Amino acid sequence: MDESRKLKIATYHLFTFTISKIISSFGAQVYAFAISFHILQITGSATSFAANLLCNILPRTLISPFAGYVADKYSRKKIVIFAQITTTLAISGLLYVSLTYGLSLTAIYITTCILAIASSFSSVTFTSSITGLVDEARIQRAMSLNQIAMSFAAIGSPAAGGLLYGAVSMEIFLVIYIAASIIAVFLESTMNFNLFAKRKT
Repeated sequence: MDESRKLKIATYHLFTFTISKIISSFGAQVYAFAISFHILQITGSATSFAANLLCNILPRTLISPFAGYVADKYSRKKIVIFAQITTTLAISGLLYVSLTYGLSLTAIYITTCILAIASSFSSVTFTSSITGLVDEARIQRAMSLNQIAMSFAAIGSPAAGGLLYGAVSMEIFLVIYIAASIIAVFLESTMNFNLFAKRKT
């Protein structure tokens, strides 16, 4: 592949990387806050509310080192896509439970744990793939966009989660999340994670 073609693809990667990163990071954080508000409303229990936040934070902390090892050993593109598909299926399962039986704390906790693990794999793998996605001259820019996406998720997710929770039903919220996740899967499937890769065995 000639250099000019690779640079054009790298420019496309900057766009798709940023959008996918925002969807995966922001979506997971917005879900965590919105579903925690829902728990607080239906149970009135601060313990149940805190337990769901723990289900979001603890798996990320425990799984991150393992996620880094997996990202170094296996196809990063497959890991990112699999993590996003897992997110889509988990939210779809929760939506099905909600429409069929009504939301239960057990279903919510399990889904939150799955999303936290999938988000951790996606985040670690995506960040470590930057050098393979863009040319050396734009690595710093890509890292900046990555940090912006993560900061945006951390700062904006509580406000967005509260706003969405007050504006739409939980079922509609889950449908929006599923649609966004599907878009992320599509974008990630079009990316070449080895365009500038220099991985060593």
